[in-house]
Amino acid sequence: MWLLITFSVFILFCLLNHEYRRPRLYPPGPTPLPFFGNLFSVAFKLRTGIAHHTLWRSWTQLYGNILGLRLGLINVVIVSGKDLIKEVSTREVFDGRPDGYFFMMRSFGKKLGIVFNDGASWTKTRRIVLKYLKSFGYNSRFMENYVSEECRALVRLRQSDAGEPILVNNMFNITIVNILWRLVAGKRYDLEDRKLNLLCDLIMRLFRAVDMSGGILNFMPFVRHLLPGMSGYTELKSIHNALHDFLRETIEQHQQSLDVNSPRDVIDAFLIEQMESKDQFFTDEELQVVCLDLLEAGMETVSNTAVFMLLHVVCNDDVQRRLHEEIDDVIGPLRAPTLSDRARMVYTEAVLLESLRISSVAAMGIPHMALEDARLGNYIIPKGTFILLSMFDLHNGGHWKDPETFRPERFITKEGNLIQDEWLMPFGTGKRRCIGEGLARSELFMFLTHILQKFRLKIPEGDITPSIEPNDGLSLSAKPFRVTFEVRT
Repeated sequence: MWLLITFSVFILFCLLNHEYRRPRLYPPGPTPLPFFGNLFSVAFKLRTGIAHHTLWRSWTQLYGNILGLRLGLINVVIVSGKDLIKEVSTREVFDGRPDGYFFMMRSFGKKLGIVFNDGASWTKTRRIVLKYLKSFGYNSRFMENYVSEECRALVRLRQSDAGEPILVNNMFNITIVNILWRLVAGKRYDLEDRKLNLLCDLIMRLFRAVDMSGGILNFMPFVRHLLPGMSGYTELKSIHNALHDFLRETIEQHQQSLDVNSPRDVIDAFLIEQMESKDQFFTDEELQVVCLDLLEAGMETVSNTAVFMLLHVVCNDDVQRRLHEEIDDVIGPLRAPTLSDRARMVYTEAVLLESLRISSVAAMGIPHMALEDARLGNYIIPKGTFILLSMFDLHNGGHWKDPETFRPERFITKEGNLIQDEWLMPFGTGKRRCIGEGLARSELFMFLTHILQKFRLKIPEGDITPSIEPNDGLSLSAKPFRVTFEVRT
């Protein structure tokens, strides 16, 4: 009897080992276990407090710039280095988006919207969204007016509590939502609006709940039935339900007051397109996911970058002094900053580039997926493999000489001109490059100049120097810290 059991276990192990062995010419990496792959290795390392992007970097140093993993049921490849990242970003065979459970649960189990969509559906949706955004003022003078208005509101709020220690980690959330939501939904919110603050908090929780690989819900989706709480499924489902309830309510309000002859915003334009379209491409679900993409991606990454920017400015007195000098010289104390000032503010622009570099909030980019078996370097990437791009390592590696130092001067030539370094890709590259790049850069410039024109930033007395080590997640965020905004006289 025991001989039969032992033999059966041996046969099962051999079958599993055959099923889950490395594919031919698969990139090197830690030895995977049958069925579980490298999940235990990853879990053990993460328990020590190491962040995902740091773990991937340590394994890349051991195995090379194309790191092959097996996480549960899914092949995952980590790609590092400028040339390989550009290759993955520009080859059509790698243009897919993952179809893992974590990525699909936010979009009704389908590939919809812009961020996690691909193929003809993505091409059509992206084209239509850009058309409607531009028709309502995206990247135009109207957009600058919206940004300026929100910056003034933010300055007024900080003037009302000037001299008091302020927790700044959520400071930009509603400001950023308002800028884009004016185009999408024709509405702005008060910066202290309780309902929208709660909604923004949900988005922040969502982005901290898991890393960009998608976590256990991607690699072993069945665990949501066995351990819904421990797997994160319960919380993620609750957050997505709340976000979709908000979007459904917003869309229904538009449906009730829609004038087909006079669209007010992007949602109106989509509803009219939906009514007139013969192929029924623009479903209610498609519209909801488009709005979700714009709400989440438009707020979270820009907000985190702006917070990191404040962190490095408040921790570097010389940087803040030089910013104040340039703002005083180019803009002065009375006139409001405008985007046209950027051309004459090389140091300020360098601070923005250095903030984007050192924070690298999209540490692993947005994952790609191989649409077919494809060669990359000396290896074969099997169809369906998830591909993560090591953007944090790209921006904080040896190319930058002293990457851990916040040094805006690295982006300025001896002649005082701005350097556009090809190693800096905070918004990605290729046709998947972020459509919000122009707006994000404009927002960061206007936030910085409006705030530093009026305030001197200080670490509150008694507070320790803020940590520059990020919180892990879908994107990186700063650990909580406070700033005192002192009115400049």
